[in-house]
Amino acid sequence: MNEFSLQEDLPLMSNVDDILVRHYNFDFQCHFNKKTFTCFAVLFLEPVVNKLNSPSNGLGCLASEQHFKEVDKTDRGFVLILDCHKILVKEVIELQFSPEWFMPFKFRPSCLTDGEHLCFEVTDWSLKIWKNNKTCKYCFPKVIGISYETIPSCPSVLWVKDQNGNPSVFSYGAFINNRALFPCQEPPIAMATWEAVVSTTDPMVALMSGDEEPEVIHEKGFTHFYYSTKKILPLSTLCLAIGTWQEYLVPLENKNGPKCRIFACSKLLDKAIQEFSHYITQCLQASHELLGPYPFPRIDFLIVPPSFSSLGMASPNLVFLSQSLLAGDKSMCSRISHEVSHGWFGLSIGALDWTEEWLSEGFATFVEDVLHVKTVKMSPEDSMQYMELKALIRRKALMDEIENTQDDLQILRPSHGQDSKHVIDGVNATVLKNGQNPIKGFIQVHYIKGCFLLKYLSSMIGVQSFMDFLRIYVTKYEGQLVTCKEFLAFFLNSFPSLNQSFSVECVYENWLHNSGVTPEIENLKPSSKNNLLTEILEETEKWQKFNSFSKKKRSKRRKLGLDNFSSLFPDQRLLLLENLLAEEELSSYTLSCLDRVFHFNNCNAEIQHRWLELVVKYKCKSYYSFLRDFLINHMAMGVYLYGELIYSGDKVQEEIAKECFAICKDEMEPNFRHTIEEMFLQPVSD
Repeated sequence: MNEFSLQEDLPLMSNVDDILVRHYNFDFQCHFNKKTFTCFAVLFLEPVVNKLNSPSNGLGCLASEQHFKEVDKTDRGFVLILDCHKILVKEVIELQFSPEWFMPFKFRPSCLTDGEHLCFEVTDWSLKIWKNNKTCKYCFPKVIGISYETIPSCPSVLWVKDQNGNPSVFSYGAFINNRALFPCQEPPIAMATWEAVVSTTDPMVALMSGDEEPEVIHEKGFTHFYYSTKKILPLSTLCLAIGTWQEYLVPLENKNGPKCRIFACSKLLDKAIQEFSHYITQCLQASHELLGPYPFPRIDFLIVPPSFSSLGMASPNLVFLSQSLLAGDKSMCSRISHEVSHGWFGLSIGALDWTEEWLSEGFATFVEDVLHVKTVKMSPEDSMQYMELKALIRRKALMDEIENTQDDLQILRPSHGQDSKHVIDGVNATVLKNGQNPIKGFIQVHYIKGCFLLKYLSSMIGVQSFMDFLRIYVTKYEGQLVTCKEFLAFFLNSFPSLNQSFSVECVYENWLHNSGVTPEIENLKPSSKNNLLTEILEETEKWQKFNSFSKKKRSKRRKLGLDNFSSLFPDQRLLLLENLLAEEELSSYTLSCLDRVFHFNNCNAEIQHRWLELVVKYKCKSYYSFLRDFLINHMAMGVYLYGELIYSGDKVQEEIAKECFAICKDEMEPNFRHTIEEMFLQPVSD
């Protein structure tokens, strides 16, 4: 059994083998003055029936009671265990009415105050609830109410200012997911429906997962938003954001498609509309043609506050987008394709084993490229060249990451399909290795390596045939949780002619169970006829020669002109800058001329990030002001640059890191902040 680390591993405490929550009803009241939520949650429970301890054999009470005693060593009878972290639970009561009434309730659950009080205990990672020592899971209450309050530093939500300086709060995909926002069953298998009333003061707007737009009631300075879903989903996918958002309805070509809106604070709404609205329209149409109807009836896109440390995050009906995507030239719109792809891969079809993240992220990354070229209507030849260029950019990112990441974080299937069990707080819990490791939030192995695995599979049958296969796959497995074993078996059954050349065991060995990269990734070679890459090679050589000349005397340097250089497409610029980062030395004059050609202040955030890597590497002081602005305005992309600055050994660069961190740290996501604080504490090697 591997050692359990409370700092890096994540325990899943719920006893889902004994009892399941089938439906949740939440009454959230948002308090910006205290930075807390108060809530009364109603949970509808159903015991898991199995042959060994079903009521019909007369052993139900005894078997269920004995199972818990073996671990807990108490005399409490059956105990319901929920995943819970840093929540102030006030009371738990048994509610007396039929569970069959719950879909849908459309009522404020906090109006239910009568009921028998139940015993409960809150530990670091769980909420334990029991009635008496004669209760088994079959006679445990079927409906319970939990009254509780979150804490101001709730690690499932972030209380920050938006781009207008107004207060806002949003759930941000913390490694503990939603368990500090509400007690729940978090293992993926414990899927349920839910509904919620979210109450906040005017003029706040609450956005949330839910099938349809909310029913809204205004009452005495408060607004109540009612959301519900009939889709059965893991509770980790529930998403919430409250702020002074403004709304734009995106016109769609497909009238049968999902209703789509863009939300942002007033400062950014017009910019977001200009950047994304047309692309979203075309993307949803293209995705419908590729994969079928979008799995959810609506999709809202929210430009989240600047503290959001990711470029995007998809949840049912609500997608968070970073302000860093507002490039002004639509060059980062492909991220929309990635998040739309998650509607199928990650939400409609989830991973049964949370450690197999590639089943979500690898799929969305692979489909992102196919969907993007269809969205922008590239020709077949341009599509091929674009995909090869993206593959080389991702390969470079993956190779750099592999070189600087511990081995166990490079494995796509680290658990090998087996649960790791540890006794925590008296409970035999399932433990996700590295489930809380902050480094996981910044690495892309599951995205890129998973994408390359799907490229490998598609190369055997052709991209179009593979996309046809994925359309069948999403139809067959919609609403289900899958493992990589199921996916690979379905792939092989769909193409039996591959039996002679394709081995699932080899995929496990080469792609899923080992660190590093496969020969297919290491030996990746684009077509010799790829004009995009030919141009990059030519421009790289020009800049290398320019750099050699620029080191000569100033009188010679005047003869150097910039008219001969091409400005390149955005993705080409990325690869050019990657090539120049490999140079031993670039002169300050070369760097200033690069800026004169490419105008980096007008480029997208990805290009600016690569450019600033050059600025940091070669200590180009004239661009330090640009560097400061980037670290403050693009928190989603700054962690690598913080590392470069802190470990540079240069006092000026270290001070820039400290200065920017001091400005931003109070608004940063906790994991992001913790990672940078750890960098400051580590000694700089000579």
